[in-house]
Amino acid sequence: MDRDDAEELLRVLFSDPELSRRRAEEELVPDPDPAISSIGHQIVGIVLRDLGQMDEALPHLRTALRLARRSGEQERWGDALATLGTSLCTAGWVRDGMRKLDQAVEVLDGVPRGRALVRRAYLTGHLLARFEESAADLREARRLFAGGGDQVWEKRALNLEGLVDVGLGELEAAERAFVAYGDIAEQLGDEFDAGLAQHNKGWLAYVRGDLPSALERLAAANERYDSIGMTSTDLVYDRCLAYLAAGLATDALEVVERALVVRPLLPREEADLLVAVAEAALAAGDWHRATTAADRASVILGRQLRHVHQLQADLLSLSARAEAGEPAPVLLRRTERLVERCRAAQVAELPQALLLGARLAGQVRSARAATLRLAWLEEASQSRRDRSARVRVLGWHADAQRRALRHDRPGVLRACDMGLRTLDEHRATLGSQELRAVSSGHGARLAELAVRTALAGGDPRQLLTWSERWRASSLTVPPAYGQHDPATTADLAALRAQHRRLAEARADGAATEHLEARAAKLEQAVRQRMFHARGTGETASALDVPELLAALREDDTTLVELTEVDGELHALVAGRGRVRHLHVGPAAAASKAVDFSLFTLRQASRGRRTQLEAAGARLQQAVLGRALDRVGESRVVVSGTSTLQGVPWGLLPALADRPFSSTPSARLWLRARSATTEGDRRVMLVGPGLGSGGAEVPAIAAQDRAAEVLDGADATVAASLAALDGAALAHVAAHGHFREDSPLFSSLVMADGPLLVHDLQRLERPPHRVVLSACESGVMAPVGDQELLGLAAALLSMGTAGVVSSLAEVDDAATVEVMVALHASLRAGGGLGDALLAARQAAVDDPVMAATAASFTVLGT
Repeated sequence: MDRDDAEELLRVLFSDPELSRRRAEEELVPDPDPAISSIGHQIVGIVLRDLGQMDEALPHLRTALRLARRSGEQERWGDALATLGTSLCTAGWVRDGMRKLDQAVEVLDGVPRGRALVRRAYLTGHLLARFEESAADLREARRLFAGGGDQVWEKRALNLEGLVDVGLGELEAAERAFVAYGDIAEQLGDEFDAGLAQHNKGWLAYVRGDLPSALERLAAANERYDSIGMTSTDLVYDRCLAYLAAGLATDALEVVERALVVRPLLPREEADLLVAVAEAALAAGDWHRATTAADRASVILGRQLRHVHQLQADLLSLSARAEAGEPAPVLLRRTERLVERCRAAQVAELPQALLLGARLAGQVRSARAATLRLAWLEEASQSRRDRSARVRVLGWHADAQRRALRHDRPGVLRACDMGLRTLDEHRATLGSQELRAVSSGHGARLAELAVRTALAGGDPRQLLTWSERWRASSLTVPPAYGQHDPATTADLAALRAQHRRLAEARADGAATEHLEARAAKLEQAVRQRMFHARGTGETASALDVPELLAALREDDTTLVELTEVDGELHALVAGRGRVRHLHVGPAAAASKAVDFSLFTLRQASRGRRTQLEAAGARLQQAVLGRALDRVGESRVVVSGTSTLQGVPWGLLPALADRPFSSTPSARLWLRARSATTEGDRRVMLVGPGLGSGGAEVPAIAAQDRAAEVLDGADATVAASLAALDGAALAHVAAHGHFREDSPLFSSLVMADGPLLVHDLQRLERPPHRVVLSACESGVMAPVGDQELLGLAAALLSMGTAGVVSSLAEVDDAATVEVMVALHASLRAGGGLGDALLAARQAAVDDPVMAATAASFTVLGT
């Protein structure tokens, strides 16, 4: 190989590092010409360095420098010197490495000097966060590359320029640099760099806080890499971060776990992915997996001399151990050392390390621990002005804790409010109901601290305000209607067809594994596209307590809102112009009572002997205590915690003989109360498969000649959606399937397949009121922090005023009688609460009917 070919191999080695290394070892290293041999050793050293094998790389790079000096060529010596300096900095010998880089820049001219400047800019920007210096070097390098001096290195400079611009907060300039970088990559036919340009645009969107765009662009980059049969661990890591920012810990873990087994990993790649596994597992609550992955990553990173990344792994390990309940004194000592290392390295994880240390110090009884805790919270609180929203939230959390230690109750609440406002702004960018709901988990600790502080303050109104602050917020911001991606619509149609084939295969006793895998793939495609939807920018408004009290007085209604603080259930009773606070009891006892009551209802609906009255009395005591003792004859609206949304309220003795409804939040009840309907159109829908054949529909229609009936083969998904759109009252008698693993794929079975929650987003206007007569049609899954997902939750989010649905298995024949009584009351002008009371009263003499009626509940008004 001649000199020009050797130089070209060095210039483009990153297009195929392993091939370049092999050719260098075979053709260049043995060459008697010291300049050519120097290039060979330099190529081998670079590849070994990037594999994380620094101990083997440095001897090759030093040999390359020695041979370059022997060649007498200053340009060759300067280039080898720049590579060695870069590698020494990466290995942790920053002072020595930067000295060599500075020397290389001084002795080189023209394009070779530009290459050395790019290397130095990488280190000053990426490693040392000295972005201004890095930007200056890159400007000079770009000048030297102008006119086509070296497009490969100009491309690298543009990519690095974009990364540095992000560090400087110049996000528009970063976008321009990444676009120019991608344009050159396309011109050169470099598929990898074209994919990396898309990747970096996605990362930029993540930095901007534009999570839908980040997820979309990162997914596009992944598709581009897949097309050339490549897996980028950097992309996997950034997708993991984006999923975690969205609150999707399980999805983040799945992405990384797949990458770990897709192909043999280089040591550097393995270390990076293990850090990602630890971060995702920590968010998912898998403390053992997080600890194991973080500890293993730390060892590998230590061998590779990647000390900054090792700090991140060590922080994740200590965080997981703290969550697992390991002894605080031991962890505190280790965290104290970690804080010092993070502070010295000026890493972005310092606020997290400080908060972890403060938390552990709070568990250790000593004067020194108390001093450390206050000092660390003070330092961490400074990050509340950071550019990153995620870091600002950590800063406000630290500030709230610091003020709590000083007994500054108003200051705690102000800090919590500022932190939650920051998260509100982030959630407002999300168009996906799932993302809005699950991302609420990021504010859990702030919300808990605020409610605990309000409880200690002894003001019931303030406690009600804070109980509402972070409660079902995603449901109070309605999504945009009628904006459905055609690709998503096509996937939903394909998914319905797949479900039909699945049903046929199961009926025939045929194998279904392949069909199930295809359905799962289609579901994932729909879900991913939903993540790309943009939010309206609207945030949930705070509860106006005087407005609530005025509305309750006007309606002669009492609100009972439940809130949980440190495992104890509290009731806030609002009505007649005031708010009262009562302690109910252990939240665990309430959950057990709910489970027992649902079991009892199921047994009763099957005609078995049960003690419904005893189950109801136990449920009332565990869930409400004495909250209803002084409400007189008023109507009642109950707002349970997210884990107590499945309460069969009709079973409670105090509610059995009065109109009542439930709501995820008081704000949602106020919105539902003010909702109006257009016209007076009534629609009954029935799909095949219901055990009774939807028998209540003809019975109701016989008594209401004005009702529209859609049944049998006509009740397709498209026809059903058309009937639901803007309906005053829609009664859907179809099999319901609640998907606990993915609530937005819960469905109602229509003639041509499932009508999914996602399908409802195609509606231009929500139905005003909906009756769902199928078993368990009202089940909702708690997600994030005090958020809910499911069919009924989606309808309420869209603006539906009220939903009648069941929380348990119901008897089909009894359901007919219950629904007939309910509709008779509605025709007489009663509300949903009155109608369900009429149904309960009609069923009082029949145990099965009574259990069926008690299984239904009203959400909204």
